[in-house]
Amino acid sequence: MDYNKILKTLTAFMLPLCLTSLLLSGCSTKRWSEPLTEEEGSEISSIISKMHDQEKSCPDSLDANAKIFFRSPASNSGITSYVQLHSPSFVKFIITNPLGMMMYAFTSDGTSFQILDSVSQLHIRGNVRTFAIRKRMPPVLGEGEWFSYLTGRLPSYPLNIQTVSMDSTDTTAWIHLAQSKAGTTDDSRWVHIDPERHKVLGYLFLDASGKTIAEISYGEQKGTGDICQPREKIYITDLPWGSEIQIDLQDISTETQFNQSDFILPVPADYHKQLQP
Repeated sequence: MDYNKILKTLTAFMLPLCLTSLLLSGCSTKRWSEPLTEEEGSEISSIISKMHDQEKSCPDSLDANAKIFFRSPASNSGITSYVQLHSPSFVKFIITNPLGMMMYAFTSDGTSFQILDSVSQLHIRGNVRTFAIRKRMPPVLGEGEWFSYLTGRLPSYPLNIQTVSMDSTDTTAWIHLAQSKAGTTDDSRWVHIDPERHKVLGYLFLDASGKTIAEISYGEQKGTGDICQPREKIYITDLPWGSEIQIDLQDISTETQFNQSDFILPVPADYHKQLQP
């Protein structure tokens, strides 16, 4: 029996199958080691608590120009917009034409959303969760604290740390946070921390089976390392169908203090209105 021939045949059959499985299910390598005991993780928990307290003195509003790139197996595209953020979940994106006239606007408070489409003279409002599902995005992202995600800070709500685990390859830590009161999904939320630099490295979202449904990370930051300094490059990866988003913030300002009314879009009288449950 020619075992070499059999081995080559099996390899030729199994290798493409394994690669396909990896592409569909994502990498199965563990990102972190076993959870630390409460005593072992107390120092890191103390660092996180200190970071959280320091961030309370940071500005809770931001406006900037944003370049947003969408990539998927089917297409690549990009837009330039103006973005406003207010903690915890208020976000507004405005796209204008070369003359500065508004063409499209999107706002959300983490629960509901509004869209103004000036080309179609259409106003749409509805629920963020169903909007995320309709757009094939994880609802946990739509309902999340977008101010924290886009600035690279810890969530604003009181942190209930479930477990602390060390990264499997370096000295950074992964923190499993309990779901906020506003959350409506069973997905788990993890924040990636560099304890030495007192820095948020990113967020990871897993479904009930432990599969990655989204990850947020940041580009290298210029400047002094001030804990209040917003991030300039945000990457949202591991989305459904292999999609990913890159957001580049430019001309960032934290001087303007926004409030809830700034995220309500005035609707022109001649616009058609559409409600999406």
